[in-house]
Amino acid sequence: MAVECASMSRGKMLRITKLNECGAVVTGAGSSLVAKAFVSGTFTPNYADVTEINTVDANGDNCIVDRGDVALRWVDMSLVICTLDPTMINLITGDPLVLDDAAPTPNTVGFRLDADLTGSANFAIEFWSGITGQVCDPAGNAKYGYWLFPWLKDAQWGEWVIQNDALTITLTARAVFGGSWGVGPYDDVIRSTATPATLTPLLTPIGATQPMHYQVTSAPLPTPACGAVTLPAP
Repeated sequence: MAVECASMSRGKMLRITKLNECGAVVTGAGSSLVAKAFVSGTFTPNYADVTEINTVDANGDNCIVDRGDVALRWVDMSLVICTLDPTMINLITGDPLVLDDAAPTPNTVGFRLDADLTGSANFAIEFWSGITGQVCDPAGNAKYGYWLFPWLKDAQWGEWVIQNDALTITLTARAVFGGSWGVGPYDDVIRSTATPATLTPLLTPIGATQPMHYQVTSAPLPTPACGAVTLPAP
């Protein structure tokens, strides 16, 4: 059995999908967004403090030494974005959109930071990273590193500065266990090894203890756009 090893650099694309409070995909208008305008995505596993028992005897020697198991609690995400898309902010934080007075359909022109709503959103996020030094296959397909975090919540705002420089915004959230991502709502994640090749969702569903999925894929990158779009029902 061959093993797919990859040296990676650069972040190529991200996609955000709206979830409900139980971690299930929400289909319909404004539920999916593809963007290229991010500076970085940083992920840090968060572990519970490990319990240790260490009892010495009357001579000062170890008598009982025991250490509990490592317990992953969640994965912390820090996302730095360089373009303000109000619908991205809404999908990540839950903060409400601001509309103009265009008729018959208002335009989305901003958002508001709302103490009652910020941090209320549930979402999934996918990233594609570049693979260095590769040769495309005979059909011209390049490979990418594919990273999926199927359920994030509890988003918080970080610092932003308006100054004589570029404006970036940092948003943090937690990737947690559970949810109902399954194999996902998209048929463009994996390029099958069948002949002829087809694009498919994940080959196996996300498990209840799995807050992250990674693999190499030759499926093409999704197309970025300003504004969230409709995610059709399956």
